[in-house]
Amino acid sequence: MADEHAPDRSSSVVRALEAITGPWTKMNLLSWILLIGGIFFIKGCLIDQYSVPTGSMETTIHGDPRFFRGDRVLVNKWMYGPRIPFTTIRLWDWGGPKRWDIVVFRRPNGTGPKILVKRVAGLPGEQVQIKDGALYINGQRTDPPPELRDVIHYTTAFEAPPEQLKAMFLKLARVNKPLVLLSPPDDATLQLYRDMNKFHARASEVSLDRLTPEAIDKLCEGVSPISLDVVQRLYAREQTPLEYGVRPEPEFSQVPPGHYLLLGDNSGQSADGRVWGWVPQNNLYGRAFAIWWPLNRRRDFTGFSHTWWGMLLLYGIPAVLVALEFRHYLRERKRRTSPT
Repeated sequence: MADEHAPDRSSSVVRALEAITGPWTKMNLLSWILLIGGIFFIKGCLIDQYSVPTGSMETTIHGDPRFFRGDRVLVNKWMYGPRIPFTTIRLWDWGGPKRWDIVVFRRPNGTGPKILVKRVAGLPGEQVQIKDGALYINGQRTDPPPELRDVIHYTTAFEAPPEQLKAMFLKLARVNKPLVLLSPPDDATLQLYRDMNKFHARASEVSLDRLTPEAIDKLCEGVSPISLDVVQRLYAREQTPLEYGVRPEPEFSQVPPGHYLLLGDNSGQSADGRVWGWVPQNNLYGRAFAIWWPLNRRRDFTGFSHTWWGMLLLYGIPAVLVALEFRHYLRERKRRTSPT
């Protein structure tokens, strides 16, 4: 026989849930439906935030896949036309991005993160070619705006960062044997072999995989820049070849209608449109217009914070929401304290 005085666990669970959701009534259910629908509409069609998973947009945007380590950008999803949430289907097309816009998009193919942040380099119908660090559109050199000229330098091959090149050199020095890929050796290769022999003992005494960047720098003091250039050539040969916007054939240089060439600012270490090609306009989620986190890296890319609508977005809407909550609090307080 059940204990009539035992606590009803099901009713306890219901009370706990109601403390979070409110009373289980049709009106409250409708409120939750409207709230969730509003969130989906705002995030899917108006504005959303995204983390940046890689360092391909350094130094403009700091990328890091770890939780809350990389920059978080705000994205205007209304600018190019609203899309059905969780799809690439655009309800209306209000025009595409301009060159040098920073966009968030779904990569059309390839491995790795699916949602990326890059800069628009090539527009639909253009003939695009990267030469000598510059972008050529329809045969004419097209320089970025003045504020970006110290930031953007496009490459036609991957480049390893200095600390990675030095770590690769130390591994070669530890083995200290001629490389088949560098046969027959030229003067630069012979310089590399001399440095490998010189640093062989040093590289053999340490665990290279455990060295900090500072320790690697110290170990490599005196290595010829010529040797590191040869290591860079070896690194580039092992990477995926860069084709789109690099090779002159029409299939690699002519941007199709309704597509874009999107490149990373950190060109030497950016797996971008040069690898996986043109991006359809419907894959664009929107324009990244600001970094909102971390606070010490807050940045406005488009000048929106100096416009009336930007001020309304930043301060007006939050102020209205706070005012509504405060009004609701005062009404509830008055109701509880008024005599029945």
